[in-house]
Amino acid sequence: MKIFTIVKELSNRVPDKNFIDLDGHPLWWHLLNELDGLDVTVNTDSKKFLGQLRNSNLKSIKITERDQKHVDWENDDSIDSSPVEDMLFDFCQNLEKSEMVVLTHITSPFLKKETIFDALKKLENNNEAKSIHSVLQIQDFVWLKKDTVASPINFNTDRVQRTQDLSPILVSKGAFFIARAGDILDQKKRLPEPLIFFPLNHIESVEIDNFEDLKFARIIRGGK
Repeated sequence: MKIFTIVKELSNRVPDKNFIDLDGHPLWWHLLNELDGLDVTVNTDSKKFLGQLRNSNLKSIKITERDQKHVDWENDDSIDSSPVEDMLFDFCQNLEKSEMVVLTHITSPFLKKETIFDALKKLENNNEAKSIHSVLQIQDFVWLKKDTVASPINFNTDRVQRTQDLSPILVSKGAFFIARAGDILDQKKRLPEPLIFFPLNHIESVEIDNFEDLKFARIIRGGK
């Protein structure tokens, strides 16, 4: 199993997000500390990260310098996609096709390595699936809003239903995308099909995308 993640220098929605303090450590440290001892490669353009990593207690983290094409891609406002998937493809090029690859994100600071192992086992035990993805499974009344119109997704408006009887909604979470290197390259997807899902608990599903997420994460860590 090879684990791949990224740490970038700049962030838009939460300035300096990857380095913001969470319980006495920068955000990036929490997931990498959890995964330390495993085969983890970090793609980065950040000298700040490299300096902090050198001064940390983490010993098994490998570094690959971000290619200029990906730096330019991310800085080009005319491109409406992220270069992360292409970074993943480059990473997989040097691996055996049968190697399991875990794409994860440091913005999931509460993810546990045992959860990754459980998801990996679920994928390996499925004879059809090519990938497995982390989700938050919710059973609640959900609408899809488009402009000013909201349409029900998983319930009928002509009667009040029990929420436990509703069809579950699966919310994509960036905690992990797991597949074999060969399938990723063959299909040119971070989630080659057929795809199966792995529900996370509410704590592990927390992602730091905005200031409200950060506030909640600090409450989880004891209000610091």
